[in-house]
Amino acid sequence: MTDTPPRHLQCTAVVARLTDAQVSGDQLADALREEMLALLGHAGAVSFVLDMSAVTYLSSAGISPLLTLVKAVREHEGRMVLAGLTPDVLGVLAASRLISSGKGPAPFEHQPDVPAAIASLYGKHD
Repeated sequence: MTDTPPRHLQCTAVVARLTDAQVSGDQLADALREEMLALLGHAGAVSFVLDMSAVTYLSSAGISPLLTLVKAVREHEGRMVLAGLTPDVLGVLAASRLISSGKGPAPFEHQPDVPAAIASLYGKHD
């Protein structure tokens, strides 16, 4: 595979899976921020779906790279959708008012799984 950008294809969304069960600490947060921004930039995509189904614990330090990514995505008029949030992680994000709950704007959208997240990006519903 070459590093030449595609001429006939466009990547509209990146789909990635966060593999760490516990997302906490500045070192992991910094590495995660760098990886997500690099992936988004390399793909040339405007939207990002992050599968968080493996994450059982999310600290405030772990939220920071997510906020950086959503800002980067919105700067390009894209959307970021979190998928597969476990009850504990959903609770943390809801308590912090970072997840949309229908009661006003929030930084993060979420869907139950990756297929639903992708469908929400393209306006497709079952």
